[in-house]
Amino acid sequence: MLFRKPRGIALIIAFLVIVVLLILGSIFILRSVGEKYAGSKEKASIQAFFLAEAGANVGLNKIDLFINTDMLTTVNNTNPNTLVNRLTKNPNYIGNGNGIGFLVDYTKKEGVKQFTLVENGAGNDDDEAVYSVSATALGNGSYDYNVTITEKGNPQEVAEDKWDFPYNYTITATGTVESTPRQVVLKGDFTVRVQRDNFARYALFTDHHRLESGTTVWFTNRTHFYGPTHTNERFSFAWNPSGTFDGLVTQHNNNARFYNNGSAVLLNADSNPPRDVPTFNAGFNRGVDEIVLASSVQKQDLQEQAWGGVPGTVPNGIYVNNNGTSLTGGIYVKGNCTMNMGVDVNGNATYNITRGTTAKIITVDYGDEAVIGDEQTTVQTVGGPTNTYSGVPDGIEDVGTIIYVDGEVSSLAGTVQKNSQVTISSENDIIIQNNILYEEYTPGSGTPGEPGYVPPTAEDKTNLLGMLSWGGDVRIGTSAPDDISIHGTVMARNGVFTVDQYNFGDPRGAATLLGGVITQFYGAFGQFNSVTGQQVHGYGRNFIYDARMAAGQSPPYFPTMRTFIAFTNDITDRITWQEGAI
Repeated sequence: MLFRKPRGIALIIAFLVIVVLLILGSIFILRSVGEKYAGSKEKASIQAFFLAEAGANVGLNKIDLFINTDMLTTVNNTNPNTLVNRLTKNPNYIGNGNGIGFLVDYTKKEGVKQFTLVENGAGNDDDEAVYSVSATALGNGSYDYNVTITEKGNPQEVAEDKWDFPYNYTITATGTVESTPRQVVLKGDFTVRVQRDNFARYALFTDHHRLESGTTVWFTNRTHFYGPTHTNERFSFAWNPSGTFDGLVTQHNNNARFYNNGSAVLLNADSNPPRDVPTFNAGFNRGVDEIVLASSVQKQDLQEQAWGGVPGTVPNGIYVNNNGTSLTGGIYVKGNCTMNMGVDVNGNATYNITRGTTAKIITVDYGDEAVIGDEQTTVQTVGGPTNTYSGVPDGIEDVGTIIYVDGEVSSLAGTVQKNSQVTISSENDIIIQNNILYEEYTPGSGTPGEPGYVPPTAEDKTNLLGMLSWGGDVRIGTSAPDDISIHGTVMARNGVFTVDQYNFGDPRGAATLLGGVITQFYGAFGQFNSVTGQQVHGYGRNFIYDARMAAGQSPPYFPTMRTFIAFTNDITDRITWQEGAI
């Protein structure tokens, strides 16, 4: 019997091996493709999430722009009488609790409302203000977002000509990459404050930008202002460069004055190149409305706040009015005086005031912040009795320490205690004879005017000072030190902020002001060689704007303007993030 060799077996086995390899290869390829697809989806999902976060942040910045630019501008450009009428009478946003209506009506850009009103009920408590942005390309994807604002509570009048509008906001943002969406929801709250505008917000304000003698004052390469600057006349610029201005510069006249190598010209222009070229980092607006300085009625207001009522005819002296147990006003001085501010060993604010042969040390203890009503003030008459009263000398309306001098402050110096907000108002001159410093501030470093100079700042601090002369000047006296530092906002309603003997003696270095200046005329500080620019007498100006004023802060009872502003500085406080449902 013959047997054949199994030749077909090898072929079958080879075929089966190939099939198995093909199956395994297909599985491997499919798995690789699947993993690549899953990886791509995961990558797209992560990118979409970051795009959603970016969209939410854009929405947050948009709210800030709406309030602190568009609403501020709209409110500021509204006739003050009209605004007050709308807030309190018709349509009465305050009385009717219609904060959303106010938000929609006054958040405008070039006259166009930025929010859409969504009415969700018969009343206005459930109304919403909505702003939406459709898909916006970014990188390899896009984002869109929706802003919804509701009332957190009814608007409230917190003081005369000052109102708060509390809101909640929700920003829903979606990021999309390769058809993969992700969503985030950002929630928070903020309060819009509408208040009468304040002169303290200016780094420099002059009614007439010239010396009282009529001499032209030129801004030169030694000029640097960090905040808003305004004059009711015109500014004058000399040389290239002729000053740097980080805040908005405004003037009433249409034409500015340019030195033009000694042959001055008036031009409706930002510069006179190549001879006179200032740097305006926030713009230079000409032909703006004149801003009227404070009236005598406001001076009477400060007198009444300090006295605790209408001051009558009283003899010269230092008065801290009270009812026997509690203070009923501020500090009132009849006649000329000297004043030194300080901080005692317990950290309390002190005011050492001398009027003639009478001297009083007034110590203000703000107590424990967590305990309401434990503030007290001690009045020590040097060589006489000491009395302690509940409360602090913050006027009838409890706004802040108010000191009114019906005379001249012939010497002012010292330290403003860290919890104190003070306005010193004088009928006549205020003469600064030494440094005036905030107890809490961040010192500067370097040399003013030199590269690398870092100016001082008081941001996030409480201490605040206003120095206000109604009928005289605010002056730096002859006994003041070289390189003097002055922290506070200076206002000379009918005078100037100047330096005694500014045109005599050796150079006195720099006068560093952390605050602002509001004056009738521009005061002289020193003299410089017109050819070399070198200082030959007096001080050089190193005026640093207190940025807190841009956020609506001001010394207590400081004079206000006719116009109003609206702002908020707490949009980014207490933010809540969560991932959306997509």
